[in-house]
Amino acid sequence: MLDGRGRSLVRAVVWMLVGGLGISGAVLVRPAEGHATEPLPGVMAGWDTYRQLDRLPYLGIGAQTLQSSSYDRSGNNDDGAGGCVGTGGAGCVVAADQGAGEIDSIWFTINEGDVSVLGDLRIEVDGRTVVNAPLQSVVDGKLGAPFAFPLVANADQSPGGVYIKVPMPYRESMRVSVQNQVQYYHVTYRHFVTGIGLATFDPADPATDVLAMLRSAGSHDPKPPAPNARRDRRTVAVPAGSRTTIAQSFGSGMVSALRLRLPTRDAFTALRLRIAFDGRESVDSPVGEFFGLGRGPDDVAPVRSLLFAADPQPGGWVSAWWPMPFAGSVSVSLENTGGDPIDGLETEVVTDSDPQWASALAFGAAGHFTTRSNAGPTVPGRDWLFADEVGHGKFVGVSHTMNGHRPDYLEGNERVYVDGSPSPQIPGTGTEDFYEGGWYFGGSFGAARNFSLPLTGASTERTTASGCEGYCVTAYRLMLAESVDYLTRLRFGIEHGPVHDNEQADYSSTAFLYN
Repeated sequence: MLDGRGRSLVRAVVWMLVGGLGISGAVLVRPAEGHATEPLPGVMAGWDTYRQLDRLPYLGIGAQTLQSSSYDRSGNNDDGAGGCVGTGGAGCVVAADQGAGEIDSIWFTINEGDVSVLGDLRIEVDGRTVVNAPLQSVVDGKLGAPFAFPLVANADQSPGGVYIKVPMPYRESMRVSVQNQVQYYHVTYRHFVTGIGLATFDPADPATDVLAMLRSAGSHDPKPPAPNARRDRRTVAVPAGSRTTIAQSFGSGMVSALRLRLPTRDAFTALRLRIAFDGRESVDSPVGEFFGLGRGPDDVAPVRSLLFAADPQPGGWVSAWWPMPFAGSVSVSLENTGGDPIDGLETEVVTDSDPQWASALAFGAAGHFTTRSNAGPTVPGRDWLFADEVGHGKFVGVSHTMNGHRPDYLEGNERVYVDGSPSPQIPGTGTEDFYEGGWYFGGSFGAARNFSLPLTGASTERTTASGCEGYCVTAYRLMLAESVDYLTRLRFGIEHGPVHDNEQADYSSTAFLYN
């Protein structure tokens, strides 16, 4: 029986043959003029992941997302016990791979985010050392572009943790190591079945355009301009207990932007966003959480992520720039689940007509934008599920709201199972670690700090106030370079509590996928 990697290889070969026979080959495996080169069908690599965000709906073939981390191998919660996976390089190896792939996210914490004790960080790709400097200097941005904020962040910028999110492709091998014994870490990387068409990471390329785009996150659509964009602006009323359509379009195209100006605080919590693509409703989510505001605007800092943004004040705009393709039709509506009408709600929906999506969606080369929204109390002994999917797709992010009597629920680790794997391909070390902060977002020995970065953030942190019974957090993470592709099955969950999901909390989450 083939394992997950074997099934990926078989399918990649089949798709390449299909493209070679000319069956919609320009869509399936050969990018259209002006698009970046893909090393595998639907797989973006290197800086093209950010330069070609309009291609996010394409589904990858032959790529496997993996994570090396310090999780407790005994199954308990001493997640700093994982230690090194080997010796070499700078001393303590924390991740290594043979074959082709890409390093996508590196995260460490120790001493509440002061990582100077870890000494030097060494990153080697294809036998070449591309980083060899004190880890603290690297995350402080002292190496310069492309290792500059917000592609790197220290514990003041990403409270309690440090990260490096420079995508570093390799054709033959990679190794990540630090000089001294580690405590908490994860390295998220993708393994590719082939390195054909893949260029090894070049640290001399400063990628200033990508850095500029990330630094302006939350202010505008980051995708390349579309020549056929059409804006549909309306001011609508949504009666209590009913739905109002705010946009419709027919033909092949993509929703490239969705913006709402919410007139009242109640609108943030009462409205649900519903979107039907090609006659199937795949988005049904609370508006607040869809835009990174959790259960509502109270005590929430502005959200400035790469693909959604929000001003939590009444009369403020919320915006989303996910590429959302459709083959024949799309209908966007809002449902008022509250008891009072919502009047004077301004909306703007941008659609781009584009014939590529009809064939891409028909052949399964691309997926429809999908959300999975769940809310309720956690269940003892059972992970909270962001998504439990059957079929072919990719997981690209999550917005997560947490409310517990004690902050110990943040001890829960993410666990991601792909294509029937009996063990997680992505084993984590803690909830705030997954969102790439640390130490309860810098609050272990003081008040936690809100932050909003292009790919991660925690826009809410509050205690017994504004409806919070104990300790409340709203967090998000976009997984773009490290998107999780699956061919047959995905189970993406997260623990709640330090020992086998033992800490009760009320959770709400909205996962973002293409399938």
